[in-house]
Amino acid sequence: MSDITNKRKHARLSANHVIRVWPIKGTKEEDETSRMVDVSEGGMCFIGPRYFPPGTMVSIEVAECRLLAEVRRCQMREYSAHVEFVTGVQIHEVLDGPENWKALTNPAD
Repeated sequence: MSDITNKRKHARLSANHVIRVWPIKGTKEEDETSRMVDVSEGGMCFIGPRYFPPGTMVSIEVAECRLLAEVRRCQMREYSAHVEFVTGVQIHEVLDGPENWKALTNPAD
């Protein structure tokens, strides 16, 4: 894990936000409720019920923001009472709510 941490451009902050996620090639009716567990300017990690293959482009809604992101990793969560996946994404574009996104990723500002 330290190798991943060392390669990151932005520091990760702990988070606990409900998000909505769906694949770009899907429809919003296919969205899933997930929980963001950490965030940075360039990415986030969330836990949810759906497996997204790495490389999948997803749309994410959180705190009045809409983001375009690419799944970088997705693996089944260990020691969970039910099937959940830990997913890491790289943010490609903030489509709506850039001020809200900045507040989420830089709470000290």
